[in-house]
Amino acid sequence: MAETQTLLQRVAEQARRDPGRIRPVLQALLGDQPETTKALRQVATDLNESRRRAALEDFMAGSLTTEQAMKLLPGVTTRQGVHRLRDRGKLVARTIGNASWFPRWQFGEHGLRGDLHQILAAIHRSTEDAVAADRIMRLPRQELRGRSLSEALESPRQRARAWQLLLSIGHGG
Repeated sequence: MAETQTLLQRVAEQARRDPGRIRPVLQALLGDQPETTKALRQVATDLNESRRRAALEDFMAGSLTTEQAMKLLPGVTTRQGVHRLRDRGKLVARTIGNASWFPRWQFGEHGLRGDLHQILAAIHRSTEDAVAADRIMRLPRQELRGRSLSEALESPRQRARAWQLLLSIGHGG
């Protein structure tokens, strides 16, 4: 309830500051034909950019740089070695700017997690994108009592259910 109130307060404040910008959005939400689709298109573009930026920031926060990943990979002593693993499909990563980011859930205490090959095979049935793969693995899931797939795969009690959910990705699950 408090979150809704805060959201409504923010909408009201935005409506006072820039009524022309928020009016088409409210009209669309109410099912009315917006007075101007150009304004609505700009709001949608801004919202999409904001969501994209937030997703990338969340991705980087849960990821390791190439150097950090290298330290967790026994026998890998160069940046090129880490990138070779990515090129061969043994790791997922995303290059942002001039840095590569490797989701942390791919690593265990002593290198790559033992089930990573199977996890990536399941994820790659629906996406090759590292940010999407990271969201699949790290978003809390109601079916797992608020745990992510990554967390649940580490839990003996939830592992079977987590695998069920993971394998259903890309198959309407």
